[in-house]
Amino acid sequence: MTWSLATDTIAACATPWGHSALAMVRVSGPDARSRAEAVVGRLPAPRLALWRRFRDATGAFDDGMVTWFPGPDSYTGEDVVELTGHGNPLLVERLLRALGARPARPGEFTRRAFLHGRLDLTRAEAVLAALEATSARGLEHARAGLDGAVAFEVGALRDVLTDVAAELEAGLDYPGEDLLFAPEAALRTHLIGVGVRSRAMAGTFTAGRIAVQGARVVLAGPVNAGKSSLFNALLGRERAIVSPTPGTTRDAVEATLQLPEVRITLVDTAGERETPDVLEAIGMQRAAEEAAAADLVIRCIPPGEAPPAERPNELRVGTMIDRSPSPVPLGVSAQTGEGLDLLREALVRALVGETPGSVVSVLTSARQAELFSRVADRVDEAAVALESAGPAVAVELLYSALEALAEVSGASVREAVLDRVFARFCIGK
Repeated sequence: MTWSLATDTIAACATPWGHSALAMVRVSGPDARSRAEAVVGRLPAPRLALWRRFRDATGAFDDGMVTWFPGPDSYTGEDVVELTGHGNPLLVERLLRALGARPARPGEFTRRAFLHGRLDLTRAEAVLAALEATSARGLEHARAGLDGAVAFEVGALRDVLTDVAAELEAGLDYPGEDLLFAPEAALRTHLIGVGVRSRAMAGTFTAGRIAVQGARVVLAGPVNAGKSSLFNALLGRERAIVSPTPGTTRDAVEATLQLPEVRITLVDTAGERETPDVLEAIGMQRAAEEAAAADLVIRCIPPGEAPPAERPNELRVGTMIDRSPSPVPLGVSAQTGEGLDLLREALVRALVGETPGSVVSVLTSARQAELFSRVADRVDEAAVALESAGPAVAVELLYSALEALAEVSGASVREAVLDRVFARFCIGK
């Protein structure tokens, strides 16, 4: 698919808005150089940052560093100038007025980089992941995407599918010819391998999303199970009220627990029991809703309570082990701190998995995950069709799989998809 390239010049502040030591304004487009020279005079040599005074029609108003990146060897592929001055919003606004370029839309600089072929869509989405990452693990996944890990997977799968499709097409074009085509069994083996690999890639998305965006973890269990005490112990501060009186927690209380591998929104909820109290019953209903929407539930089991059956998306934890042994393998004491480190490790394993290494790449984009799932479905159908419906049907299914791979990389993607991807970026990036 071909997109029309923008012909106007855009500008935006590329640093967070507000008072700061420095602020950087980025200009990109065919008039970037002339507009910048109208403000700072002669530009320095390409990629050399030099001090310049900033002027408008009324005179000098600031000074700072200017860097000039001629296209196509720039971030956007166009002429780009970056001007770094003092971080006062009044000065930034005056600089933008002096430049006179159209204000950039969210993600427009990166979108232009994609349209000019400076990066594919997997790397563009990795840029977004790098901006949004809430943990060191999330930054690792974003860095892998920027380095082309997802693009490498797309290329490897595309090569296999293209070879298989070519074999099938040749057999259809020259039936009965004594040509050295690959045996059908070998082609099916290749397709099954692509299906497994594609589905595995799609399956990494949940861990990738949590590593980048963070996870919501809910503490649940009966009244007086030590949920609020454990909540405070994990946070290292008194955030929730702790009382021996049953039903103290009625509304959901939440706070952020930042671990190196993942940022967790930890939620303390009302204890579970039969009660005539209307407000407490509402609290329990909210607790059930929180648990249903959570990425993970910590099921707190107090001394003397029989362990419930293991459920998906739950981590069973025995509480108050300073009073009585834990009824499940993982036990903690909010009073002594025993078991808290093991609980944190278990949370990381449950939410984002083991340390990366076995998987080539972890997806952080729901769009990419859906497309890899589509590839797996079409390829699996093609493998079946080879035995039942025949090569003509199989090859059409392979073309559908190849189209999905092209959408992953952005080689073929609708304008509306680009709108959705880049609308999530901040202005200036």
